Amino acid sequence: MKTSKFTSLCSLILASSLLASHAWVKVGNVYCDSNTNGLIDAGDMPVQSVLVIVTNQSGTFSNASWTTAAGLFVMNLPDAPDQFIDYIHPDTLPLGTTHVLPPFSLFSTTTNQTTVTNNFLIQNPACICNNTNPPPPTNSGCWLTGGGTISIGSGRGQPTYSYGGVVNPGCSPTAAGGGNWNLVAHTAKLHFKGLEIQVLNCGNVPGYPPGSSSPRSPNNFIEFQGVGTLKGISGNKANHGIVYFFGHAEDLGEPGKGVDRLYLRVYDSAGNTLLLISGDAAHPLNVSPVTVSTGNLQIHPCKSRGN
Repeated sequence: MKTSKFTSLCSLILASSLLASHAWVKVGNVYCDSNTNGLIDAGDMPVQSVLVIVTNQSGTFSNASWTTAAGLFVMNLPDAPDQFIDYIHPDTLPLGTTHVLPPFSLFSTTTNQTTVTNNFLIQNPACICNNTNPPPPTNSGCWLTGGGTISIGSGRGQPTYSYGGVVNPGCSPTAAGGGNWNLVAHTAKLHFKGLEIQVLNCGNVPGYPPGSSSPRSPNNFIEFQGVGTLKGISGNKANHGIVYFFGHAEDLGEPGKGVDRLYLRVYDSAGNTLLLISGDAAHPLNVSPVTVSTGNLQIHPCKSRGN
C-alpha cells in the first residue's frame, strides 16, 4: 500500500514530552459560513489563501501564515510566555466578505501548554453558492486511541519509540485539532507532536479478518495526516519547526502487544523524511507498519458512543 501525497476523550501525554520545552505554536482554521448560522460546523467550507497574522501586544513580535486548501494556518510563537492577538489581514479576504467572526482573538501563552488553537468564520455570499458542490467526502468513519512502545532490535532496555494519543476523538467535528499524537524517538532524541490531524481512510488489512473486537468496529486500520512539530530532547537542540506527517495504525487483536502495528512518517515542506517508523526504511513512502512491543492501538467506530 502506498501513501498519497499530503493534499481533536482520551489522550496520552508522554512524560518526557512534557519536560522537553516550553515552545508554543498557534494553529487554527478559517471557514466560510455556508449555512449562514453564524457557527462553525460541518456545513462550512474551508477558506484558502487568506493571511492570518499574530503579534504580541507589546509590538516586538509578529508572524503570519497563509491558509492551506483545508483552511489551516500554523505559526510558531516565541519561547517566552506573552500576550498576543491574531487576526485575518483584511486585504486578503475573499471579495464580498461582510463579517469575520471573531474579528480578532486575544490569547496568552503559559508554561502548561504548547499549542493555542482558535478558528475564524467569515460571512460571504459566495460560499453559500459554492456549497452546492462540496468536496467529495473521505472515509473518516472511525477514530483511534493508543499508547505504548516500539522496540527495534533486541527489545531490551529503553524502547526505540514511545507513542500515544487520540485521532479524531469521538468523531466529533468540534474536537480541537482533530486530536493529538505524540511520539518520542528515544535513540534519536526527538519528540514529535501532531497538532492538526485529519482522517484519510478507515478500512481492513488484506489477509486479516475484517474489523476489530475491542471495541467492536467494522475497520481494523486507520490512516491520518496533518501538521505538527519535531524538536530535540535530552540534550538534542534540533528544532525542525512545523512538519507534516502521515500515519497508518492497525488494530489486529487484543491485547495489542505483539499484534497491532504502526507506521509513521514525519517530513518537511520539501518532502524530506525526518522521522520514520517503518519496516522498509529504504523506501519511506512505502507503508510498512511495524509491530508494537507494548500497549495497544484501538480503532473505534464513529457510530458507537462511549467506546
